Amino acid sequence: MTIKARVHNCTIVLPASVEIAEGTEVQIIVPEKPLVTEGALTKNPEWIQKARGSATSGLSTDEIMRLTRGEA
Repeated sequence: MTIKARVHNCTIVLPASVEIAEGTEVQIIVPEKPLVTEGALTKNPEWIQKARGSATSGLSTDEIMRLTRGEA
């Protein structure tokens, strides 16, 4: 079985739908390269344009940050 999980506060967080028996031995393989490369954010500059427009639109800092993360 192969699953993807996230590390949060140095703990591996499995998706809620994954059921693994207590005491099961698992193997973790950490990718050598980061999942996001430095140039990845510049490949789609649309979010940058949204953020630039928002900076002068009277939005709060929190609202601008949500827009730049694509949460809006």
